[in-house]
Amino acid sequence: MTILFLCGYYENDVETEIIQNAKAPIEYSANIFQKKMIEGFRKLSFEKYDFSILSAPFVGCYPNASKLITFKTFPVSKDCQYVGFLNIWGFRNLSRAHALKKALNKFIDLCDKEKRIVIYSIHTPFLEAALYAKKKDPYIKICLIVPDLPQYMNLNAHVSILYKIGKKVDIWHFRKMNKDVDSYVLLTEQMKNKIDTLDKRTIIVEGILEDDFLKRSFNNVKTQSITKYIVYTGKMSQKYGVKNLIDAFKKIPDTNYRLVLCGRGELDSYIKQCTNNDSRIIAVGQVSPEESREWQHKADVLVNPRQNNEEYAKYSFPSKNLEYLTVGVPVVAHNLSGMPAVYKDFVFCIGEDGNEIDAIGASIKEALSCPDCSLKYNAFIEYAMRNLTASGVIKRMLEKVI
Repeated sequence: MTILFLCGYYENDVETEIIQNAKAPIEYSANIFQKKMIEGFRKLSFEKYDFSILSAPFVGCYPNASKLITFKTFPVSKDCQYVGFLNIWGFRNLSRAHALKKALNKFIDLCDKEKRIVIYSIHTPFLEAALYAKKKDPYIKICLIVPDLPQYMNLNAHVSILYKIGKKVDIWHFRKMNKDVDSYVLLTEQMKNKIDTLDKRTIIVEGILEDDFLKRSFNNVKTQSITKYIVYTGKMSQKYGVKNLIDAFKKIPDTNYRLVLCGRGELDSYIKQCTNNDSRIIAVGQVSPEESREWQHKADVLVNPRQNNEEYAKYSFPSKNLEYLTVGVPVVAHNLSGMPAVYKDFVFCIGEDGNEIDAIGASIKEALSCPDCSLKYNAFIEYAMRNLTASGVIKRMLEKVI
């Protein structure tokens, strides 16, 4: 079997260029997810299949999100080939699809009746390129990984009319192409209601962790300190509950508490105002995944304030929760509709009744006063080792959908 991972992944050398040219917050979570998938594929490839990566990296569009007018190709690294494309808004997707189709010709010409294209995300250029390959060689099968549904990918409070129109066209185009997808990896069970999977093969994988995550978690030895760090890492968006978190923290009078916010977004000006008025609030801004991880390990409590009050909660599983849970400190979060029920045992759930701001504050205080959170952590570790390691997830995919 020959497997091609068609994605928007980029390695560290490419990441430097993307960060330097970014004009808007970078979505690191997608790249981290892809890296973990690739780790699992690489680990098993020697014994089961040939594996390669074809990537058109996820880069913000010029001129609003990136200074890059074009994305240039990089030399093939290990098993990864990048394609170059024009990055101007309105032309980018056409250019990406064209470059990927051209790069796929070598894969199409391979003499193997068991060829598989695994696509990361509902991204039109990826699907167009994969369907082009399948039309050229009907032996090719397509497996689609769906981390998010297109209609819920941008939750900013203000988006342009052009964006809304473009998104509707994108969704229509996906539904048309979806009939030629052979199998799916979904993050929540409810996604089946939004995607016409028919009787096609499907598995649910809410997330993925590196195979050595347990070893790294045990290395997190915290020293006791009077100062307590409450940390949030991610996009600074009101839709994700960040304003509620800040307002909840402001109502906690303890001078030994610190709220650390890592990231950027639409709430930047509000956050700046809050840091001027309350020195306990620390806004770090956009940081690399490594720096974000350092703050997570420094935390006494990690908070994900994303609420369960909107439709999109059924169709997403926040990778942030998995990141947080591997650290080994208390995690405060809502019990989202898309999360398996077992996660209630791993986190300090924010109450759904009453005032949201007071509920967040109460859960933070509960987490900080917990004498021993090891039971929650150990329960998560047992679950993750059975269901979420990179090699374990890829084995399930090979057995069920590839």
